[in-house]
Formats: sequence, C-alpha cells, structure tokens
Amino acid sequence: MFIGETEVLGEKTSYYLLDGTDKLSGGYGVEIIRGGERSRVHGLAVSGDHVWRLAELLLRCAVTPVTLRDVTEDWLVC
Repeated sequence: MFIGETEVLGEKTSYYLLDGTDKLSGGYGVEIIRGGERSRVHGLAVSGDHVWRLAELLLRCAVTPVTLRDVTEDWLVC
C-alpha cells in the first residue's frame, strides 16, 4: 500500500506498507524505492497500524533504502 513520496537529494523516493497476507513474511513490513534502489523489511509487527506509523515516520525523515534496515532495527529495539 502506497504511503507517500518525497524528494531525497533530487530523486523521488516512495514509501510503502507491505501487508501481512504473505504467510512467509510473518506480519507487516515496509518498502522504500528510490531510483534504482529498493529495500524491504518484512515481519516488523502483526499490527498494520503500528507499522503504518513507522512508514509515515520514514517518509517524514526521508529515510533511504540504504539506511532502512538500520532504522527499522533501532525502531524494533525502542
């Protein structure tokens, strides 16, 4: 599900919520696409609302695919 997009260093960056319908992923996740870069993190939480708030935060803070994994690991610890 599309969350939104912003421009990061002159390149369009799109943010998505990945739903938990894929039983292999184990819950909701996020995806960021920027130019030719793409990064996904699955299984962050079983609550779509919880991960939706994370995805909105990623958008507001202009997180890139390169840093997505680090940011989500920090988010999980907090």
